[in-house]
Amino acid sequence: MSAAERLFIWGFRAKARNGSAVPTAADIQQVYDHFRVGDAVPSLEALIEIFACTAHTAIEVRCPICPRVSDGEHGILRAIVAAQQDRVDVAREQFACWLSTAGADWALHPVRGLATIFRMAGLILPDRQVQSRGHDWTVTMKSWLVGSPTLH
Repeated sequence: MSAAERLFIWGFRAKARNGSAVPTAADIQQVYDHFRVGDAVPSLEALIEIFACTAHTAIEVRCPICPRVSDGEHGILRAIVAAQQDRVDVAREQFACWLSTAGADWALHPVRGLATIFRMAGLILPDRQVQSRGHDWTVTMKSWLVGSPTLH
């Protein structure tokens, strides 16, 4: 996985599991700031909130240090890639797998913001639409200077 993919997955997982002690909101902000995408944290929070309020189907979100990427996390990555490429219809279609129609529309705003911030920082998510869902992606996680599990 690319650094951009690992950073997004780690942040999404960490924000989705807000009740856990580590990583904290400050840790997440510090890591995103380090990669020059700190302004994306509110978009990430909004995306999590939209899932929490409008999802009609559960999405599997693993813990921040799990090395395996779930099918749902692959789907979120596809939506971010589509947003980085200004393919809004593809991003909306992906979100419709889990969210209500209104939720899928609402999700586009924070996703486009997050995708733009990542792109401006040079973090381009690769388009992996040619890979089948059967591929087993892994993410290498370990401790980092901020004292929380993060990506390398």
